[in-house]
Amino acid sequence: MRLLLDAGNSRLKWALWDGRALHGQGALEHPGAAEAPWDALLDAAAQGMGLRHVDALWAVEVVGPDFRAACSAWARRRGWPEPRFLEADPAQHGIVSAYRDPARLGRDRYAALAGARALGYESAVLVDCGTAVTLDRLLPGGHHSGGLILPGLGLMRRGLGLAPGVGGAVQGDASRVPAVCTGDAVAAGTLLGLAAAIDALTTRLGEPPPPAAVLLTGGDAPCLIPHLTCSAVPVPDLVLHGLARVSERG
Repeated sequence: MRLLLDAGNSRLKWALWDGRALHGQGALEHPGAAEAPWDALLDAAAQGMGLRHVDALWAVEVVGPDFRAACSAWARRRGWPEPRFLEADPAQHGIVSAYRDPARLGRDRYAALAGARALGYESAVLVDCGTAVTLDRLLPGGHHSGGLILPGLGLMRRGLGLAPGVGGAVQGDASRVPAVCTGDAVAAGTLLGLAAAIDALTTRLGEPPPPAAVLLTGGDAPCLIPHLTCSAVPVPDLVLHGLARVSERG
C-alpha cells in the first residue's frame, strides 16, 4: 500500500493507493506554508487512516522545502521508506509542457495533467479551483499547451475586503441576486463572476481540436459546479490520481 500526499497552499490532502484504486481520502486545512504544523498534520492523516506501515510514500507539494524536510523526518521516525517527491520531469510523469520554463509550472498541475491521462482523458481542460484557480490544456500524447491562473474565491473576497467601500464585509448569502447588502453582493458577485470566467476561459482553451473534456477539481469546485454552463466533470482527487500514476511509473 502506498501513501500519497498532496501539500497545497491551504490544505494537506492524502489517500492510499493499492495499485488499482484510491482509498481513505482525507484533507485538513493549514494556515500556510510558513506556519503549518506539518508533523501534527501528518500524524492526523496517518491516524485517520489507521496506518502502521506503508510500502512507499509519494508526495507532491507547492509549499516549499520545509514540508519536504518535515515529511522526510516524519517518515524516518516511523521507520517508513523515504518519501519520493514529484518533480517537473517528463520522465517521471509523462507530461511535456509548452511553458517557456517547464520547471516553473506547478508540480500539482503536472500531477493533475497526469491524473487526467490516468483516468482516460487525452484531450481536456483542467480547472483546479483552489487558493488560485488554474486552467490547463491537455492535448493527446501528454502535451500541455499552456494555461491560465486567476484568483480563487477566497483571494477574491479577501482582496475586496481591503477596499475602503467594502470595509471587510465579505461574508454573505451568495444566492441573493441582486444583492441588497455589501456582504451578499461580494459573496454572489465573486461566485458568479468566477463561474462566468471559468465558462469563458474553458471555451477559449478548448477551441483547438480535438474536442476537450472539462475536468473540475479543488476545494471550491462543489460550490462552483451548479453555476457553470459548461459540461464539467467533477474529479475531486485529480492530483492524487496523477500521483498514483507517477508512483506506478516508479
